[in-house]
Amino acid sequence: MDKNQGYSILKTIMLENGRGFALGHSPTAPSPYVTWACYDDDKGQRQYEWGHYGNDLGKLEKDLVNRVTEYQRLYKVKIAQTEAPGLYKYYSTQRPVDIGTFPKPPHNAPDEIVNYEGRVWVENDTRLAWGHLTYTRPLTEQEAADYELRPSRENPDIKQRMEKQAQVVGKWEDAHRVPDQKRLTWFYPDFGSYAVKEYVAPERLAEAAKGMEHQEAARARKKAKRQPPIAEQLKAAQKEAQGHRGPEAPQKKAPDRGER
Repeated sequence: MDKNQGYSILKTIMLENGRGFALGHSPTAPSPYVTWACYDDDKGQRQYEWGHYGNDLGKLEKDLVNRVTEYQRLYKVKIAQTEAPGLYKYYSTQRPVDIGTFPKPPHNAPDEIVNYEGRVWVENDTRLAWGHLTYTRPLTEQEAADYELRPSRENPDIKQRMEKQAQVVGKWEDAHRVPDQKRLTWFYPDFGSYAVKEYVAPERLAEAAKGMEHQEAARARKKAKRQPPIAEQLKAAQKEAQGHRGPEAPQKKAPDRGER
């Protein structure tokens, strides 16, 4: 958990331009809650500035949202990620969690380390794990892969990615009339979008979406090969246009000045 001036950082919202806003708490401070603007310096160290202090958690939580919303309105940037202690969970699928079995990125040490009583099913029986770790910030795909960690589908970044992939997979399943028992997605008419079924792991959905995108790309390339070259298409279009106009009328000879 990050700290600044004695305040523990409860939540941070980072924007795509590297700026962000954070909510902090210090039970012994005269004003126990604060929101700051923040950014990471050249060394990757989080810097905080422009604090708004108060005694009411609800008001400061609202202040955090308002500061983010106003900044987005002014600078037209999107939210890159949300950070909070324990927000990002990763499962150790190959071994119990121990020294040297998990990444320790700068400024993002694990918030919690839990070992189970043996290797057990987790995430709606989609995978076996020996334990899990939680982090304030998301790990990169490479950091997780290096230690054979698998992200929870409830992680904000994974959830957002799966929502996008579900639209690709769902449309493909509809087009190919995949039976309900074999589908990876459901369609929700109330929302007009597809949702991933509970027992589908992130890796399975990602593999399906990637395969379907490759199929569509291959189909597009095949269709392009069947079409004649652009030059031939232009000639054919020109010839067709001339056919619609009919034969050109003979030009009328202009009288010379002597005939006027």
